[in-house]
Amino acid sequence: MKSIVLNDVIYPHVVINWIDIVGDCTTVAGDEFRELKCAEITTEGYLFDMFEENNQKFIRTFASYQDGISPAFGDRNIFPLSVLTKESLELVKSAIEYSLLPFKIDIEIE
Repeated sequence: MKSIVLNDVIYPHVVINWIDIVGDCTTVAGDEFRELKCAEITTEGYLFDMFEENNQKFIRTFASYQDGISPAFGDRNIFPLSVLTKESLELVKSAIEYSLLPFKIDIEIE
């Protein structure tokens, strides 16, 4: 698995597909309204961490960084696991195992 190492920490490269809301403020007939679908978005970067808050699981990613004694991270995102596709959940689970980061949250894939 492709990754980078910053300050002795392995950050796996991930390509995440996730479901995003789509909004439209125009007035349309019911048939056209039924054609409105969510968008599947692709985000590419490195897995920073995973955590749980209020019984919801999240991952954080970054795409740019500055190496050094105290690395800095840019182009950051946070995703609730609930919006990731099944394939992306499997990828994230593999990335966590690969990175050996001490995440204590199990990812359930249905």
